Amino acid sequence: MEHIQKIFGTLIEPTVVLLVLIILLILNSWIFKRIKSTTSDGNITKGAIAFFLVLIGVLSFILVLPIDKALQGQILAFLGIIISAGIALSSTTVLGNMIAGIMNNSMNRFRNGDLIKIGNLHGRVIRKSIFHTEIQLEDSNFITIPNLYIANNPVKLTRKTNTVISASVSLGYDISREKIEGALRDAAKETGLSDPYVYITSLGDFSVVYKIHGFLEDSSTYFSTSSLLNAKVMDKLHAEKIEIVSPTFMNQRRVDEKEFIPKQVEELTEPVAEKSPEDLIFDEAIKSEKLVTKKDYLKDIDKKQVVLKEKLKNLKDDKEIERIKSTIKRYDEMKEHIEKSIIEQIERDKDSAK
Repeated sequence: MEHIQKIFGTLIEPTVVLLVLIILLILNSWIFKRIKSTTSDGNITKGAIAFFLVLIGVLSFILVLPIDKALQGQILAFLGIIISAGIALSSTTVLGNMIAGIMNNSMNRFRNGDLIKIGNLHGRVIRKSIFHTEIQLEDSNFITIPNLYIANNPVKLTRKTNTVISASVSLGYDISREKIEGALRDAAKETGLSDPYVYITSLGDFSVVYKIHGFLEDSSTYFSTSSLLNAKVMDKLHAEKIEIVSPTFMNQRRVDEKEFIPKQVEELTEPVAEKSPEDLIFDEAIKSEKLVTKKDYLKDIDKKQVVLKEKLKNLKDDKEIERIKSTIKRYDEMKEHIEKSIIEQIERDKDSAK
């Protein structure tokens, strides 16, 4: 009987460690489930915390096992070898994507809704997880990119405001530079770009490459504005009787001094679109961005409430106290309304995904 009691006594500590680990994992899952509507990238943080809890739990379990110290040392050494091998091979394993995911998100390189370019992939971010990042491409399709690929490649992030839009055109040396640059600036202004400027990027054997730039106030229309700029450049150059053809064209064909400029249409009637192309292309990315914006607004409200509550502790004026309490209450109502809106949006997204 005493022998059985002794065996059970030695198993108490390992059992307690396992129970504590299970409770902590359940608590971690419960906490993030409760606050999923008010935090960004919760799955990444949740996964990272769970990983470190399991790692610490396994080490603690080995240390409290009723075995010889030498055997404990061998088990720990073996575990260390496994972890080291996993880290060494992380460039081609799931562990590598997880580490890259934690790194990418801790650096805050981009967020949901941002317009990014990685290699030949150009689109807006929909969601970020601990293993991969999903973006919606300019053709409205979706692509999942491993975080390790993102960590190993440069990411071009397009600014939300005052981003530069540009277009290039090559013209002959026989055309006045001032005339070309003036037409290009006018094209940029008609496109809606501000502070246009022209670079001469190349002096070739037969042509000069001009590049017109301008600042776009809202990058949500990046692709349609780029297309419009190309169209306006073409229209303005043709209006100035400037041919947009290769300077070697005349040497290849006899054209009898014919100008290759289309006839101007007296009245151009363009259909008024209810939505911009970007609104249709990046529908999921726009929803994701709105969701993140609401969550960030909740964080700002929390910070303001903390400041007001600290200020409230040192106040003695009853009117000022009532005013601050009223402001805090109004913030609570705003939070409740925003949280309800977030939950409704999440539910709608789930229903549309089915």
